[in-house]
Amino acid sequence: MKTKELKVFQSNTYTMGKQTFNLNEKRVMQFIIAKIKPTDTEFKRYEIPIVEIADMAQISTANMYPFAKNLMYEMVTKFIMLEDKANDHIKAFNYFTELEYRSGVLTVELNRNIHQLFLNIKKNKTHFTAYELTEFMTLSSVHAQRIYELVKQYSKSRQRERVIELSELKKMLNIENKYKLYANFRKRVLDFSKEHIEENTNLRFKWKGITKRGRKVVAIEFYDIHEQDEDLDKLREMAYLDNCIGEQIYNEEFGTYLTIKKIEKNKDKTYSVHSKDDDVWYDYPNKEKLQECIAKALIQKGLL
Repeated sequence: MKTKELKVFQSNTYTMGKQTFNLNEKRVMQFIIAKIKPTDTEFKRYEIPIVEIADMAQISTANMYPFAKNLMYEMVTKFIMLEDKANDHIKAFNYFTELEYRSGVLTVELNRNIHQLFLNIKKNKTHFTAYELTEFMTLSSVHAQRIYELVKQYSKSRQRERVIELSELKKMLNIENKYKLYANFRKRVLDFSKEHIEENTNLRFKWKGITKRGRKVVAIEFYDIHEQDEDLDKLREMAYLDNCIGEQIYNEEFGTYLTIKKIEKNKDKTYSVHSKDDDVWYDYPNKEKLQECIAKALIQKGLL
Protein backbone atom coordinates (compact mmCIF):
# COMPACT_ATOMS: atom_id res chain seq x y z
CA MET A 1 0.00 0.00 0.00
CA LYS A 2 1.28 3.46 -0.91
CA THR A 3 2.14 5.75 1.97
CA LYS A 4 -0.43 8.34 0.84
CA GLU A 5 -3.15 5.68 1.12
CA LEU A 6 -2.28 4.58 4.64
CA LYS A 7 -5.04 4.91 7.22
CA VAL A 8 -4.75 4.68 10.99
CA PHE A 9 -7.06 2.29 12.89
CA GLN A 10 -6.67 2.24 16.67
CA SER A 11 -8.88 1.29 19.58
CA ASN A 12 -10.49 4.09 21.53
CA THR A 13 -8.72 2.77 24.62
CA TYR A 14 -5.46 3.84 23.00
CA THR A 15 -6.90 7.11 21.68
CA MET A 16 -8.14 8.17 25.11
CA GLY A 17 -5.18 6.94 27.13
CA LYS A 18 -2.28 9.02 28.40
CA GLN A 19 0.52 9.21 25.84
CA THR A 20 4.04 10.55 26.43
CA PHE A 21 5.34 10.73 22.85
CA ASN A 22 6.86 13.95 21.61
CA LEU A 23 5.96 15.35 18.19
CA ASN A 24 8.20 13.16 15.99
CA GLU A 25 7.83 10.06 18.17
CA LYS A 26 4.07 10.33 17.78
CA ARG A 27 4.46 10.66 14.01
CA VAL A 28 6.55 7.49 13.89
CA MET A 29 4.11 5.63 16.14
CA GLN A 30 1.14 6.54 13.96
CA PHE A 31 3.09 5.53 10.84
CA ILE A 32 3.63 2.13 12.45
CA ILE A 33 -0.05 1.81 13.38
CA ALA A 34 -1.04 2.73 9.83
CA LYS A 35 1.00 -0.25 8.62
CA ILE A 36 -1.30 -2.55 10.64
CA LYS A 37 -4.42 -3.58 8.77
CA PRO A 38 -7.62 -3.65 10.85
CA THR A 39 -8.04 -7.30 9.79
CA ASP A 40 -4.52 -8.38 10.89
CA THR A 41 -4.53 -11.03 13.63
CA GLU A 42 -0.86 -10.76 14.62
CA PHE A 43 1.92 -8.20 14.56
CA LYS A 44 4.67 -8.31 11.95
CA ARG A 45 8.06 -6.64 11.63
CA TYR A 46 7.27 -3.21 10.28
CA GLU A 47 9.73 -1.22 8.19
CA ILE A 48 9.46 2.56 8.45
CA PRO A 49 11.52 4.61 5.98
CA ILE A 50 12.56 7.68 7.96
CA VAL A 51 12.68 9.74 4.77
CA GLU A 52 8.95 9.10 4.17
CA ILE A 53 8.06 10.37 7.62
CA ALA A 54 10.25 13.41 7.06
CA ASP A 55 8.58 14.04 3.70
CA MET A 56 5.02 13.70 5.00
CA ALA A 57 5.77 15.88 8.03
CA GLN A 58 7.84 18.34 5.97
CA ILE A 59 10.91 18.06 8.22
CA SER A 60 14.57 18.00 7.27
CA THR A 61 16.30 14.67 6.51
CA ALA A 62 19.74 16.07 7.34
CA ASN A 63 21.72 14.16 9.98
CA MET A 64 19.41 11.17 9.70
CA TYR A 65 21.59 8.78 11.70
CA PRO A 66 21.73 10.85 14.92
CA PHE A 67 18.03 11.69 14.47
CA ALA A 68 17.15 7.97 14.28
CA LYS A 69 19.44 7.10 17.21
CA ASN A 70 17.86 9.69 19.48
CA LEU A 71 14.38 8.65 18.32
CA MET A 72 15.06 4.99 19.16
CA TYR A 73 16.56 5.86 22.54
CA GLU A 74 13.39 7.69 23.53
CA MET A 75 10.82 5.34 21.96
CA VAL A 76 12.23 2.13 23.43
CA THR A 77 11.42 3.46 26.92
CA LYS A 78 7.79 4.29 26.15
CA PHE A 79 5.09 2.24 27.82
CA ILE A 80 1.32 2.13 28.03
CA MET A 81 -0.74 1.56 31.16
CA LEU A 82 -4.20 0.03 30.90
CA GLU A 83 -6.50 0.66 33.85
CA ASP A 84 -9.70 -1.10 34.82
CA LYS A 85 -10.73 0.88 37.87
CA ALA A 86 -13.99 -1.01 38.27
CA ASN A 87 -12.09 -4.28 38.84
CA ASP A 88 -9.09 -2.74 40.64
CA HIS A 89 -6.77 -3.89 37.84
CA ILE A 90 -3.78 -2.23 36.15
CA LYS A 91 -1.47 -3.58 33.42
CA ALA A 92 1.56 -1.84 31.91
CA PHE A 93 3.61 -2.75 28.83
CA ASN A 94 6.40 -1.34 26.73
CA TYR A 95 5.28 -0.63 23.17
CA PHE A 96 8.26 -2.33 21.52
CA THR A 97 10.25 -5.51 21.89
CA GLU A 98 12.80 -4.43 19.26
CA LEU A 99 13.87 -1.34 17.33
CA GLU A 100 16.53 -1.42 14.63
CA TYR A 101 17.86 1.27 12.28
CA ARG A 102 19.78 0.50 9.12
CA SER A 103 20.40 2.60 6.01
CA GLY A 104 17.51 5.00 6.50
CA VAL A 105 14.94 2.37 7.54
CA LEU A 106 13.60 1.87 11.05
CA THR A 107 12.43 -1.72 11.68
CA VAL A 108 10.18 -2.30 14.68
CA GLU A 109 8.53 -5.17 16.51
CA LEU A 110 5.55 -4.32 18.70
CA ASN A 111 4.91 -5.96 22.06
CA ARG A 112 2.27 -8.67 21.54
CA ASN A 113 0.66 -7.67 24.86
CA ILE A 114 -0.82 -4.55 23.25
CA HIS A 115 -2.56 -6.56 20.50
CA GLN A 116 -6.06 -5.56 21.68
CA LEU A 117 -5.31 -1.94 20.85
CA PHE A 118 -4.61 -2.43 17.15
CA LEU A 119 -5.23 -5.98 15.89
CA ASN A 120 -8.42 -7.32 14.30
CA ILE A 121 -10.41 -4.46 15.76
CA LYS A 122 -13.23 -4.63 13.23
CA LYS A 123 -13.93 -8.35 13.71
CA ASN A 124 -13.69 -8.00 17.49
CA LYS A 125 -16.19 -5.10 17.28
CA THR A 126 -13.74 -2.89 19.13
CA HIS A 127 -14.70 0.78 19.27
CA PHE A 128 -12.01 2.48 17.24
CA THR A 129 -10.74 5.75 15.83
CA ALA A 130 -9.80 5.99 12.14
CA TYR A 131 -8.18 8.73 10.08
CA GLU A 132 -5.90 9.36 7.11
CA LEU A 133 -2.20 9.27 8.03
CA THR A 134 -1.23 12.02 5.59
CA GLU A 135 -3.68 14.44 7.21
CA PHE A 136 -2.39 13.67 10.70
CA MET A 137 1.22 14.17 9.59
CA THR A 138 0.54 17.82 8.70
CA LEU A 139 0.13 18.68 12.38
CA SER A 140 3.26 20.22 13.91
CA SER A 141 2.07 20.47 17.51
CA VAL A 142 1.86 17.52 19.89
CA HIS A 143 -1.19 19.05 21.61
CA ALA A 144 -2.91 19.50 18.24
CA GLN A 145 -2.07 15.88 17.38
CA ARG A 146 -3.82 14.58 20.48
CA ILE A 147 -6.84 16.89 20.29
CA TYR A 148 -7.20 15.95 16.63
CA GLU A 149 -7.42 12.27 17.63
CA LEU A 150 -9.78 12.87 20.54
CA VAL A 151 -12.17 14.94 18.42
CA LYS A 152 -11.77 12.82 15.27
CA GLN A 153 -13.01 9.85 17.27
CA TYR A 154 -16.49 11.41 17.10
CA SER A 155 -16.40 12.77 13.54
CA LYS A 156 -18.40 9.82 12.18
CA SER A 157 -20.76 9.31 15.11
CA ARG A 158 -24.35 10.58 15.04
CA GLN A 159 -24.03 12.81 18.09
CA ARG A 160 -20.87 14.68 17.01
CA GLU A 161 -20.12 15.93 20.51
CA ARG A 162 -18.25 14.83 23.59
CA VAL A 163 -17.45 16.13 27.07
CA ILE A 164 -14.11 15.46 28.76
CA GLU A 165 -13.35 16.43 32.34
CA LEU A 166 -10.60 19.03 32.42
CA SER A 167 -8.35 16.90 34.64
CA GLU A 168 -8.79 13.90 32.33
CA LEU A 169 -8.08 15.98 29.23
CA LYS A 170 -4.85 17.25 30.75
CA LYS A 171 -3.92 13.68 31.59
CA MET A 172 -4.55 12.58 28.00
CA LEU A 173 -2.34 15.43 26.81
CA ASN A 174 0.36 14.56 29.36
CA ILE A 175 0.25 18.04 30.91
CA GLU A 176 -1.26 17.35 34.33
CA ASN A 177 1.12 19.79 36.03
CA LYS A 178 1.16 22.50 33.37
CA TYR A 179 -1.11 25.44 32.57
CA LYS A 180 -2.55 25.68 36.07
CA LEU A 181 -4.12 28.99 35.06
CA TYR A 182 -7.10 28.08 32.88
CA ALA A 183 -6.68 31.15 30.70
CA ASN A 184 -3.24 29.89 29.64
CA PHE A 185 -4.56 26.40 28.92
CA ARG A 186 -7.38 27.87 26.85
CA LYS A 187 -5.08 30.10 24.80
CA ARG A 188 -2.00 27.90 24.36
CA VAL A 189 -3.65 24.50 24.05
CA LEU A 190 -7.33 24.68 23.10
CA ASP A 191 -7.47 27.82 20.95
CA PHE A 192 -4.10 27.17 19.35
CA SER A 193 -4.85 23.51 18.59
CA LYS A 194 -8.26 24.28 17.08
CA GLU A 195 -6.77 26.91 14.79
CA HIS A 196 -3.85 24.67 13.81
CA ILE A 197 -6.10 21.68 13.12
CA GLU A 198 -8.47 23.70 10.95
CA GLU A 199 -5.58 25.24 9.01
CA ASN A 200 -4.08 21.87 8.16
CA THR A 201 -6.91 19.31 8.11
CA ASN A 202 -10.56 18.93 7.11
CA LEU A 203 -11.71 18.41 10.71
CA ARG A 204 -13.99 21.11 12.10
CA PHE A 205 -15.36 21.55 15.61
CA LYS A 206 -16.26 24.02 18.33
CA TRP A 207 -15.47 23.85 22.03
CA LYS A 208 -16.56 25.50 25.26
CA GLY A 209 -15.72 25.27 28.92
CA ILE A 210 -18.28 23.78 31.31
CA THR A 211 -18.33 25.48 34.69
CA LYS A 212 -19.27 24.31 38.14
CA ARG A 213 -21.75 26.66 39.78
CA GLY A 214 -20.97 29.19 37.06
CA ARG A 215 -17.35 29.76 38.09
CA LYS A 216 -14.58 27.16 37.81
CA VAL A 217 -14.23 25.33 34.49
CA VAL A 218 -14.36 21.60 35.24
CA ALA A 219 -14.81 20.08 31.77
CA ILE A 220 -14.47 20.84 28.07
CA GLU A 221 -17.25 20.14 25.59
CA PHE A 222 -16.28 19.57 21.95
CA TYR A 223 -19.32 19.91 19.68
CA ASP A 224 -20.45 20.43 16.08
CA ILE A 225 -17.75 17.92 15.12
CA HIS A 226 -17.70 17.38 11.36
CA GLU A 227 -15.61 17.27 8.21
CA GLN A 228 -15.27 20.48 6.22
CA ASP A 229 -17.46 19.33 3.33
CA GLU A 230 -20.28 17.93 5.49
CA ASP A 231 -23.70 19.54 5.90
CA LEU A 232 -23.69 20.69 9.51
CA ASP A 233 -27.42 21.46 9.59
CA LYS A 234 -28.16 17.91 8.47
CA LEU A 235 -25.86 16.52 11.17
CA ARG A 236 -27.62 18.58 13.82
CA GLU A 237 -30.97 17.31 12.57
CA MET A 238 -29.75 13.69 12.82
CA ALA A 239 -28.49 14.31 16.36
CA TYR A 240 -31.84 15.83 17.34
CA LEU A 241 -33.75 12.82 15.99
CA ASP A 242 -31.43 10.44 17.83
CA ASN A 243 -32.02 12.30 21.08
CA CYS A 244 -35.79 11.89 20.63
CA ILE A 245 -35.55 8.09 20.77
CA GLY A 246 -36.92 6.81 24.06
CA GLU A 247 -38.87 9.99 24.74
CA GLN A 248 -42.64 10.13 24.91
CA ILE A 249 -44.75 12.05 22.41
CA TYR A 250 -48.42 13.04 22.40
CA ASN A 251 -50.58 11.66 19.59
CA GLU A 252 -53.45 14.05 18.91
CA GLU A 253 -55.41 11.65 16.72
CA PHE A 254 -55.92 9.16 19.54
CA GLY A 255 -55.24 11.40 22.55
CA THR A 256 -52.55 9.06 23.85
CA TYR A 257 -48.85 9.23 24.77
CA LEU A 258 -46.44 7.05 22.82
CA THR A 259 -42.83 6.06 23.39
CA ILE A 260 -40.60 6.83 20.42
CA LYS A 261 -38.80 3.75 19.07
CA LYS A 262 -37.58 5.32 15.84
CA ILE A 263 -38.05 8.64 14.10
CA GLU A 264 -37.44 9.68 10.50
CA LYS A 265 -37.63 12.87 8.47
CA ASN A 266 -39.36 12.32 5.14
CA LYS A 267 -38.57 13.92 1.78
CA ASP A 268 -41.62 16.19 2.05
CA LYS A 269 -40.25 17.45 5.42
CA THR A 270 -42.89 15.63 7.46
CA TYR A 271 -41.84 13.32 10.30
CA SER A 272 -42.75 9.72 10.97
CA VAL A 273 -42.58 8.29 14.48
CA HIS A 274 -42.41 4.55 15.11
CA SER A 275 -44.15 3.80 18.41
CA LYS A 276 -42.54 1.31 20.76
CA ASP A 277 -45.90 0.70 22.44
CA ASP A 278 -47.95 -0.61 19.51
CA ASP A 279 -45.32 -1.01 16.73
CA VAL A 280 -47.16 1.49 14.49
CA TRP A 281 -45.86 4.50 12.53
CA TYR A 282 -47.51 7.91 13.17
CA ASP A 283 -47.04 11.02 11.04
CA TYR A 284 -46.39 14.61 12.16
CA PRO A 285 -46.66 17.46 9.58
CA ASN A 286 -43.53 19.40 10.57
CA LYS A 287 -40.80 19.81 13.18
CA GLU A 288 -42.74 22.44 15.11
CA LYS A 289 -45.67 20.04 15.67
CA LEU A 290 -43.24 17.24 16.56
CA GLN A 291 -41.53 19.40 19.19
CA GLU A 292 -44.89 20.63 20.51
CA CYS A 293 -46.15 17.07 21.05
CA ILE A 294 -42.91 15.97 22.71
CA ALA A 295 -43.10 19.02 25.00
CA LYS A 296 -46.70 18.15 25.86
CA ALA A 297 -45.57 14.69 26.97
CA LEU A 298 -42.82 16.21 29.13
CA ILE A 299 -45.35 18.60 30.74
CA GLN A 300 -47.67 15.65 31.39
CA LYS A 301 -44.82 13.89 33.20
CA GLY A 302 -43.95 17.06 35.12
CA LEU A 303 -40.50 17.35 33.49
CA LEU A 304 -41.10 20.68 31.75
